Amino acid sequence: MTDRRTQLAKLAANLAELVEILRHDPRCQWTRHFEACLAGARSLALGAPSQNEVNELSRSVMHVFGGMGSFNDYAPWHNGCTIPGMETLAEASGNVYQSALALRVVEA
Repeated sequence: MTDRRTQLAKLAANLAELVEILRHDPRCQWTRHFEACLAGARSLALGAPSQNEVNELSRSVMHVFGGMGSFNDYAPWHNGCTIPGMETLAEASGNVYQSALALRVVEA
């Protein structure tokens, strides 16, 4: 059976990496959302969260990844150039999405 604490720790680590990257852009509107998700992941990892709590965290993380005007549309550009420190944004955001998705999987 999957250890939810391990999964939460992985999500927290991935969120921490993403937040650190996003902080390179002080105008980024998504940083606060991911900081809140990070705090939630760390808090849940300290206890014995229910599947509903884990699902809610996962939903909170993942809901910003779809549709027009979503995090997927965020472009780390300033004056026509990539903001320094943002080179690994795509990989980091993919890791966050995948680790949030993994929290929804319940093994039989």
